[in-house]
Amino acid sequence: MNADKLRKINNSLEEQLSESEKKDMTNIVVYLKSSHLSERDVELVRQDILGIILSAKERGEDMKQAIGGDYKQFCDDIIAASKPKSTAEKMKDICTTVLLSASSLLFIKLIFFTIDGVMAVLSDEAFNWNVPVSYLDIFFMAVAIAASWGIVAVILKDAFDENRRRTNIIFGVTFFSIIVVFCLMYVFHVGSGVLFKLNLVIGYILAALMYVAGKILVKNEK
Repeated sequence: MNADKLRKINNSLEEQLSESEKKDMTNIVVYLKSSHLSERDVELVRQDILGIILSAKERGEDMKQAIGGDYKQFCDDIIAASKPKSTAEKMKDICTTVLLSASSLLFIKLIFFTIDGVMAVLSDEAFNWNVPVSYLDIFFMAVAIAASWGIVAVILKDAFDENRRRTNIIFGVTFFSIIVVFCLMYVFHVGSGVLFKLNLVIGYILAALMYVAGKILVKNEK
């Protein structure tokens, strides 16, 4: 059974928990996702935990009595005893993230370019079908993907930190640094040269193919 099917079953089981227990389970799942466990393994562990909690509830016990009060330590013990992701699984995760992120960023660039083209036509100018892709575009895409990946990793790790001070600091510093560097490069024309031109229609097809490929990788997880 793949991760998607397990997730649907677990979502159904989780409906039997109280609101506070659902919140605690969400933190547990988020923290487990920050580990070396695959999505499928996370859902298998989640199913086991839900089974323990629901059995305890039948005996009149709450979640803390069932798995202990230190949820972070409970998760760390599970992670330490679990098999890490294989190299193939790690590469698959990287490809999935890059494909989905790159497709989203490319779609955004194409949409803005299309809007500019439509405005040009309304002004009796010729529609330009070739989208210029600069070194700056590639740089921004690479940095955006890497930064978002790192920020998500920190957010997952801080699942049990109520104030998430470290997350807020890292997010703020990262966002500010990217904006400053990007603005400086733009002002001083660093990397502003056109690397290549991409046909608008082909660009949309490429973005769609990357998105579909990323979704297929997610769905095919065993």
